[in-house]
Amino acid sequence: MTDCTHWMEAIADCALGNAAGPALAAHLAVCPHCENALRESRAMAARIDEALDRRAAVEPPVYGPERVMARVVGRAEPRRWWRWAAVGCVVVLMAIVMWMRRPTLKTEVTALSTWRSPTQALLRPPVAAAWTTTPQLGEGFFKIKPSGEIHAQ
Repeated sequence: MTDCTHWMEAIADCALGNAAGPALAAHLAVCPHCENALRESRAMAARIDEALDRRAAVEPPVYGPERVMARVVGRAEPRRWWRWAAVGCVVVLMAIVMWMRRPTLKTEVTALSTWRSPTQALLRPPVAAAWTTTPQLGEGFFKIKPSGEIHAQ
């Protein structure tokens, strides 16, 4: 038996349908091992072609791709309806709280009628109490300390 490894690529090309060159044809005539390898390679190529032809002859169902995509999309993320329900409850609760705390006309009128300007208290002098009250017997408006300083009450 001779070393025929350098012929394997040429045998594979011939098995796939290419014409055998004169050197390969001469070698196949004298080497039964390579001739047997070519016969097996051609049989394998024929079986592969037949399987591909059978596979191509089978037509996929019309609804196939749509059904597969619907299942893929359907499994992507389950629906979370409860999240939207929680958001809706929060929105409704906030609306109720805002409606309950809204200012009414009565509270606005009361607030305006009891409001006093802060300038009246700021402009009142410290002795204003002495101007509006009458002193009692034994009291004075001004206390005189032994040092001679006078302080208003």
